[in-house]
Amino acid sequence: MNNRTITEYLTGPEGSEWMSRIYREEDIPAQKERYKQIFERFSQWSGSEKFLPVRSPGRINLIGEHTDYNHCPVFPMAVDRDIIGFFSPRNDRKVRIADFNPAFGERDFFLSRQIQPHPGGDWANYIKAAVQGLIEETVVPAEEAVGFNLMFHSQIPPAAGMSSSSALVVLTALVFLHVNNRRMDKKDLADLLARAERYTGTQGGGMDQAAILLGEAGKAVKIDFAPLKTASFPLPERFEILVAHSTVEAPKTREVMDKYNRRSIECRLAAALISRFLEEKGQPAINFLGDLSGSWYESGKGAKTKLQEVLKTDGYSKEELCRILKVNEKELNRKWCYRKDGTDFPEPEEGFLLYKRAFHVLTEWNRVEDSKNALLENRITDFGRLMNESHGSCRDNHEISCPELDKLITIGNENGAEGCRLTGAGFGGCSVHLVNKDKGETYRKALLEEYYNKYLNYPEGGKMLFSVKPSDGAAILEELINE
Repeated sequence: MNNRTITEYLTGPEGSEWMSRIYREEDIPAQKERYKQIFERFSQWSGSEKFLPVRSPGRINLIGEHTDYNHCPVFPMAVDRDIIGFFSPRNDRKVRIADFNPAFGERDFFLSRQIQPHPGGDWANYIKAAVQGLIEETVVPAEEAVGFNLMFHSQIPPAAGMSSSSALVVLTALVFLHVNNRRMDKKDLADLLARAERYTGTQGGGMDQAAILLGEAGKAVKIDFAPLKTASFPLPERFEILVAHSTVEAPKTREVMDKYNRRSIECRLAAALISRFLEEKGQPAINFLGDLSGSWYESGKGAKTKLQEVLKTDGYSKEELCRILKVNEKELNRKWCYRKDGTDFPEPEEGFLLYKRAFHVLTEWNRVEDSKNALLENRITDFGRLMNESHGSCRDNHEISCPELDKLITIGNENGAEGCRLTGAGFGGCSVHLVNKDKGETYRKALLEEYYNKYLNYPEGGKMLFSVKPSDGAAILEELINE
């Protein structure tokens, strides 16, 4: 496909047909203009004669928060807020990248077996994570790899819990594979990129990458792990999904990463203590909470009874954990309490809260399973109730909410939401609201007035409240045209 064909496709009726799966009908003219502007800027910036567009969506999670890194299921959807870009192969080993927004500048680096990261928090590390991951696992051998030029533009709010970072990782991976004539099954790629993103310092699971790659228009995707499995479920058309940004950003600074990674560490420690308990009873050991049998999560009461046999409800010191796990502190830190940079994770002031974290994960696992069944049986009231219960557990047990998110949820429930909850890693970011379309306009006005105007005194609240459409997953446009 040459550049003229790309332009004709994007601006013509075929482009409209493809875009209607991704974007709202009223947004398509603006999206065509967006693609055109990036096309023109990239052409001037890169000097390339042949290049292609690529798209990677953000995602929201309807239910199943902080469960993926425990190998427990999640229920997200890819959305029409996305990153799009144009790219071209190079005939050398250089990677040259630029944000369409000049304020973010451009970066470049050379391909090698070990690519050194930029300082923490730099957006280029998400580009490097994808490239390093594919090289490290020899999908693209370092000695054979060629670089690329890439310019991208994002409409995913940053630090908002909609996976703008993972969308950039996925987009880069698709580009790097394409210019090196490599192909991967999307499930395998999602697994690989979940590992690769840890290059940036977060100890996450695989939800974001799987949702971004495997999303389907009009559907939510239930994702199970170890092994990765997906099943898609249509969302009822009489409801819309609203996203309300709390205006509290949760950037991946050392402080926020420590908050996030602490939950991962506490869950791993909880699994270790439960595993020792099971082994002493002659039962198989586990590595993750998701390895437990259904009796551990089949109901909130069941999880509570089971966990209270094993875990105390207040915090654990490192000294206690060493005694129970029969390790010294150096071994404890090396196996469970570590950061990506190799430093030891410190003992929290209140201790490691293993019971609360495990109770959240196991009951959230149950809510995901119940939500799937509620959606299949068109029990939307039950689905909404489970969303509300999920937020309560995120707030009280996993402690990842904040006053602003809690206020948004309270206002949403008082104004007739079927259900609402925080979405994403927490500590700020966005809430997601399931609303009957008949109430949509009234609901928006209530959030604008009661949250953004009265609670925050934030006059630009309209920019922070928007509907999202379930969209297809990430792809290079040429591949879509040739399907």
